[in-house]
Amino acid sequence: MILSGLGWNTTSQIIIVATNVALTPFLLIHLGLAAYGVFALVSSFRGLLSNLDWGLGPCATRYFGVYAGAEDRKSTSSLLVTMSCMVFVVVGTVAAIAALVAPDLTVVIHSGAGLRHEATLLVRAFMPLYLVSTLRGLLSNIVGAEGRWAYLNVTATIAMLVDAGIAVLLIELGQGLMALFWASVGAEAVMLVTAAIGARRFISVRAMRFMPWAQVRELTRYGSRVQIAELANSFNMEIDALIVGLLFPVGDVALYAIGSNFSSGLVNLPLNAGGPIFVALSRTFGRFNLRRTLEEFTRLQRLWVRAVASFALIGAMSAVVAIPKWLGPRERLAGVVAAILLLGQAVRILSQVMGSLGKSINRPGLESRYLSVGMVANIALTVPLALSIGMIGVPIGTAVGVTVSTVYFLRIARRGIAPDIRSFFSEVPWLSVVASVLVTALLEVPAYELAPRGAAGLILCAVPAIAGLAVYAAMTFGIGDIRRWYSEHTGHRVGAALASEMLRKTASPMPLLPAIEQGATGTISAHLGELHRERYSSDVDGGGPADIPTV
Repeated sequence: MILSGLGWNTTSQIIIVATNVALTPFLLIHLGLAAYGVFALVSSFRGLLSNLDWGLGPCATRYFGVYAGAEDRKSTSSLLVTMSCMVFVVVGTVAAIAALVAPDLTVVIHSGAGLRHEATLLVRAFMPLYLVSTLRGLLSNIVGAEGRWAYLNVTATIAMLVDAGIAVLLIELGQGLMALFWASVGAEAVMLVTAAIGARRFISVRAMRFMPWAQVRELTRYGSRVQIAELANSFNMEIDALIVGLLFPVGDVALYAIGSNFSSGLVNLPLNAGGPIFVALSRTFGRFNLRRTLEEFTRLQRLWVRAVASFALIGAMSAVVAIPKWLGPRERLAGVVAAILLLGQAVRILSQVMGSLGKSINRPGLESRYLSVGMVANIALTVPLALSIGMIGVPIGTAVGVTVSTVYFLRIARRGIAPDIRSFFSEVPWLSVVASVLVTALLEVPAYELAPRGAAGLILCAVPAIAGLAVYAAMTFGIGDIRRWYSEHTGHRVGAALASEMLRKTASPMPLLPAIEQGATGTISAHLGELHRERYSSDVDGGGPADIPTV
């Protein structure tokens, strides 16, 4: 079920966010703001490198899913061998170059020589781990292609707890920043072993051979097409911390990283539904035609926008108050950073269904174009603002750039898909949004005065946000309906009942998609495999199945 997959993803993420909430103050106290900033810089550099793989990551996700849908273990095994060799060549080369130039990269850090030396050691130490994690990702893709989301999320949660435990232990023993590296090694070891165990049943050892060169060329062509989008997306996520590190003291990097991580954690909660929505639209396009897909898109977009329109805005109101109470008044700037980034993400969240539509109907170029525009706008705005008004100009430039690129995405979607495609702005219940944000802002004032310092203060400052979301839900979907749903369903069934009823209230005469009726727990890649195996109807409009290499 879609809600089942969403539930596993969200539950795992909540546990991980809670662990980070507990760990961050410990790191700030025992390492110091400057050392934490160095680690944040190294982490951003690793994030930027993670997508310099010639699109091999998305390529593996797609084709492992295709072969899983076709129940073709022979091709899965052959693809694993081929992709592993390609990862060794491409990612191994990138990692080796990064390790060699590490001293030249860290010399720009605004800190003492000791911290710069530790940063160089961290970069060099993380490069072999970067290669191992990329190889492990291939095994995880095989498990994910089979729809085993509970397994992946449980193991990821265990790995996160191992990471936190090792970090606390070694920092207490005086290992400093290298404690965080060894903590990452422990977490990666857990994920590597569990991924290998989970993937073993779907691999045929006898079929583990290199694919023919014609099929390798097909893989590289696909990877090259998605590399631009992946690189632009990674660049947009990681470049800000690197700009802060280049222009400002390393302590500011720590504050920016805290605010950025807080905003990302909140935004990713609703975005867990992105994969199932992608699946639903892709199955509609494969089974029917472009017209039916656009009809289903309109319905799903209305549901999505009405469900999340106020989420990031309420989060921004809460972040300004919650982070200083969580970490102390010295970290108030981190709260401002989180609030600004959440304001920028408020518009981008609304476009989630439209982004899924573009990829589901074989228009991936739309995503590449708008992400590239966002990257250019980000740099063009961020650097001048940072130089003129200080570090706070970085999140402001990022938020404006994200908003501009999202509006541009709506424009090119109308040109590249359909001129009358419905705007996500037209689905926003504006009165509910304004009311819920005002309620949150008014309640945060007394919450800030009453909240204690630490994690308890963070939780108390979240109460106004919950109240604001409740006001939004009541005004958007109706108090009577919510009470009726609650009286008819208990426990974990409440969420499923709400989502089911919300789908019904989207006023579309079409029946629910097969993906929703049958339960879509996998990613789009897994369902692409099923589509590859099915017969397409003769009235498909706007494209057919992609050419898939087979062994």
